[in-house]
Amino acid sequence: MEVSTGGLDLKLVTEASYETDNIKETIISYSDNFTKLEKALKESVTAPSLIPLGQEYDTGVIFWNGAPSTGSYIGWVNTLKGLQVNPWQPKTEVKIGDKVKSIPTNGNYYTCISEGRTVALQPVFYVGAGVEFSDASSAVLWKPNYNYEVNDIVVQTDGSKIFYYICETAGYTNSVEPSWTITPIGSTLIDGSVVWRKEKAVIWKQAGNTAEFRPFGKID
Repeated sequence: MEVSTGGLDLKLVTEASYETDNIKETIISYSDNFTKLEKALKESVTAPSLIPLGQEYDTGVIFWNGAPSTGSYIGWVNTLKGLQVNPWQPKTEVKIGDKVKSIPTNGNYYTCISEGRTVALQPVFYVGAGVEFSDASSAVLWKPNYNYEVNDIVVQTDGSKIFYYICETAGYTNSVEPSWTITPIGSTLIDGSVVWRKEKAVIWKQAGNTAEFRPFGKID
């Protein structure tokens, strides 16, 4: 018997294998095929966010919409072979080993290698085998007497990027740099009329290819 190439690995009798195939094994294999097909046709979710994470999916794999309605889609089909992971989210606690992909995807997923909290705006997700970068890569050095807006992020002027500081109340900074190191992680500090919150920067590492499910068959 030969094996199909569509992702389900169905065992098939072909002209080339007909003479040597065992009848008993053929019957058992076809029974297994029907079980696989039944499972594939029944797999459904009510939203793409409910597609099981941490699994490798081939292109063409389909999850049907378990709650179809007018204006929704028949289902979601995978367009990139890879691991199914969550998209990056802002202001979210991340632990070592957590995996994300960029929005829109660049075809890769990234693993957290240093835990922390993500920033307010998605960073640039760099591409390159094993490349590492900070989620707070857009942070700039703190400036005195400067007007900062909400969600601006800075790092201390000694260049350390282990922690970043996100603006929660807009305003002008003091003429003297704050005492960053005495502020606990997750706590706020006042700098002139600006209020900063101290957070630990997440470090990401490119780890492999990501799956990407896209909707198909819009229901009018």
